[in-house]
Amino acid sequence: MSLQTALTFIFTILTSVSIVAAIILLGWFLIWKAFLSKFRLVRELLGQEELEDQPLHVGEQNQNVRARKARRD
Repeated sequence: MSLQTALTFIFTILTSVSIVAAIILLGWFLIWKAFLSKFRLVRELLGQEELEDQPLHVGEQNQNVRARKARRD
């Protein structure tokens, strides 16, 4: 096996692994944005739940209570 053949083989393997990794990362990102980020359990597992754990100011609490109440006519 010549040096050029060995380099071509290594380049092909590295390129293939890179393409597969990029596809997996892109798929994970799209699934995260479309579906997984809406589940609290997944956000907690990934450490993304910090913003909701902070205490709210009094005005923000009143707005959240009003926002949760929906009229049922």
